[in-house]
Amino acid sequence: MANVTPVPAASVLLLRDAPLSVLMMRRHEKSSFVPNMWVFPGGAVEESDRAIANGSELDTMRLAAARETFEETGIWLGDETRTFAASMTLDDLQREAPLDLERLTWTSHWITPAGIPIRFDTWFFVTKLLDGAIAPVESAESDAMLWIEPREALARHERGEFPLVFPTVKNLEAILDHNSADGLIESRRGATIVAVQPRILVENGRKKIVLP
Repeated sequence: MANVTPVPAASVLLLRDAPLSVLMMRRHEKSSFVPNMWVFPGGAVEESDRAIANGSELDTMRLAAARETFEETGIWLGDETRTFAASMTLDDLQREAPLDLERLTWTSHWITPAGIPIRFDTWFFVTKLLDGAIAPVESAESDAMLWIEPREALARHERGEFPLVFPTVKNLEAILDHNSADGLIESRRGATIVAVQPRILVENGRKKIVLP
């Protein structure tokens, strides 16, 4: 199989407190990418993201992360977190409630291993839900959503009840020691982010993902 170029993408760990929880969604079983898996809202970068970002790669990724979160959950991360009609465009949302790009803090960068037919070069961000906006139960991209504590998500994954892909597991593990969204976000501001591209090894006829 020829090596596939990863698609630029962005994802959001949307947090709330009491206790610290993250919003996760389960992909539809017919999804073209990681069907039936629990993931954070996110998706591929679009040209509209690049146009509004005016050449900044970081801001392009932040805009993509915010847009995808809106498209998949109905929550817009503007100057106040609230829900808007799904028909609104990115330009409309920016005019109604401008996005404070600083609210989206870059926390990790993962690249899908070589040898997989669909690959993404994904920037992960953390941000906090500012008010009581409630995500819908399902959307075009998912058939379920829930707020879950990171430790509970990982425990359920270990029991085989909550399927997660490798980068999702690692992002959840990275926030286990935090008790508040504000503290977690502050700890990531200005952090040095290094792109991580795991490798796929075959041992005894079985594939496993390992870190470089």
